[in-house]
Amino acid sequence: MFESLQKILLNKAMGKTDKKKKRQAKEKDKHSQENDLRTVSGVALDDAIQKLENSGEKMDDLLAKNEDLLAQVKAEAAKKMTPERRALIESAQKVRKAKAQILEDLDDETRAKLYLTAIRAFTGRN
Repeated sequence: MFESLQKILLNKAMGKTDKKKKRQAKEKDKHSQENDLRTVSGVALDDAIQKLENSGEKMDDLLAKNEDLLAQVKAEAAKKMTPERRALIESAQKVRKAKAQILEDLDDETRAKLYLTAIRAFTGRN
């Protein structure tokens, strides 16, 4: 419900008219495109699995070959993640979570007004 309210308010702010039939047609087209992409990606995944099975190599063998590389990557990441940096990241995540909770606690009407105000601020329209 909130998303549709956001779209209506955004369209009003941008001076656009909302045509229900065009939107429904676009949604149907979007769903058919998504299904096509899922089919294509599923076929590609099936082809990759088939090639791997036909190559005679097993996943365990491939993983064993790359263990040294994985160890090097982990060692490099550990060097870059100092305790200070880890503490800073954790602190930022806590602040972000607290700010997100404030927005989640807003009622739909207030959230929609805030959204519209932000859109107007970014687009420069009153």
